[in-house]
Amino acid sequence: MSQRPRRPGWADDWTGEHVTVRVQEARRRLDMAMLRGQARLETPGVDRSLPWIVGLVLFVTLSLLALARHRDLGLGAGIGIPLQAIHLLEGGRPPVVSELGLDLFAVQASFLFIPVALLARFLPTAETLLVLQALALSLPVVPIWRIARGPGNLRIGGSSALIAVYALHPSVHNLNLAGFHTEALALPALLVAYIAARKGQWVRLALLSLVVVTARADLGLALGALGLLLVLEDQRLPGWTLAGAGTAWFVAMALVVQPALGNDEYPHLGAFAAYGDTLPGVLAGMLSDPFSVLGHLADRVAFEKTLLLLAPALFLPLIRPRYLLPILPLFGLYLVAEVPDAGLGNPQQDVATLPFVLIATAYSLQRLGRLGVSRVLVDRRILSVLVLTATVFFVRDAASSPYEQPWDWGRRDAVDHARLAAVDEVQRWDRVLAAPAVFPLVAERTEAYVLDVMEPILPDPEMVDGIDVVIFDEASAGWPRSSVRGFGGVLVMLDFEERYAEEGVYVWVLAP
Repeated sequence: MSQRPRRPGWADDWTGEHVTVRVQEARRRLDMAMLRGQARLETPGVDRSLPWIVGLVLFVTLSLLALARHRDLGLGAGIGIPLQAIHLLEGGRPPVVSELGLDLFAVQASFLFIPVALLARFLPTAETLLVLQALALSLPVVPIWRIARGPGNLRIGGSSALIAVYALHPSVHNLNLAGFHTEALALPALLVAYIAARKGQWVRLALLSLVVVTARADLGLALGALGLLLVLEDQRLPGWTLAGAGTAWFVAMALVVQPALGNDEYPHLGAFAAYGDTLPGVLAGMLSDPFSVLGHLADRVAFEKTLLLLAPALFLPLIRPRYLLPILPLFGLYLVAEVPDAGLGNPQQDVATLPFVLIATAYSLQRLGRLGVSRVLVDRRILSVLVLTATVFFVRDAASSPYEQPWDWGRRDAVDHARLAAVDEVQRWDRVLAAPAVFPLVAERTEAYVLDVMEPILPDPEMVDGIDVVIFDEASAGWPRSSVRGFGGVLVMLDFEERYAEEGVYVWVLAP
């Protein structure tokens, strides 16, 4: 019995060979569509306006996040310390911050804080500091774009991916939510200084260098590293000038200015106590015991810090290591120093390293791409993975990760209202010891200290010596109820009386 011949139908088009052909055609169409889209964007107008638009969006986002976190009292001592310093400066007194026990300028020689304090004097202080810091963290978008499009010679796709890496980098978001740190103002200055040096804009370079070193004394070493980077790019005169000036600034601050403003010694010697008790002694100790230094550099904390800086950029900076080498000594000092973790990994230290990571990433993309008609075209698969990796680490490590539910920030619950009510029990002249969440509310006074609530403790006479009011916050401490009762009981024995107790917020006032 013969079979009728089968009519060709749609199924005949989906043999294995035809599927491969159609997939290839679809891929070519997609590639051509993307190339046409990029070509439409390759115009001078877009090149000038796009980074500013992205920077504005990032500025609004960071500002809203920081202001919302401030409103729900989630910033803690990171904003309280500059608030007290500004209060003291307004009164014509040196900014000897109670919690630090030192003049604020002795700690980091952050003289750039003076114009910041003058600006905040005429505006809402905390909000001004947070918005100014968000602005400083958003401005680097523009010089990053200029580096990618200028010496990096990247097309729109590669430049946009580089901006995405910066905008999603956990260090940016962690610094934005770590209170206020003057060194954040140095981040755009370092990047623009690199561009100014390449263009021979010496006056601009000098002004930007001044911003960098006055933001934080040890950023003089970051400026020196930028000078060495220029030397590696065969710009020897400006390079060696920056390297010498930056290093000299740091040495002068560390050996002369900071000790004179403080306790006649470099204020951060305690962070290197394992190696010596003077600056020369620390250097000698490190040189005489290199294995101990290597041990610190290889421990888990140092590994995670390095991972947090490089992994969001897909480790691409390692393709052009010469752009990272100059900053490694300062980065190593940060890793070796035993500095208390403020809860977000001390992101202010990343200001020195992040510009070098981004510059190295730009040149790495240049090497990975291929030269088109006039600019370097990077495979879209590399760029897609780069942006995906940056997104993953943002979600994993950023303080404003979706896991932190930032859409709920800014709302005050019953505990927040209790904290505000507790502060009403405090007089302007009282010397206060307050829980971290409450500290910013009482910081604008002559004496205010942060109560350490990391683990249950019992107060002793030394802890409350010279203190008029103690404010405890059970929600932020997480202590067992028995420990809270014990804490309050000992305070009563030390002549304090309970004045307020609502929603786990307690106020004890020294009895007359």
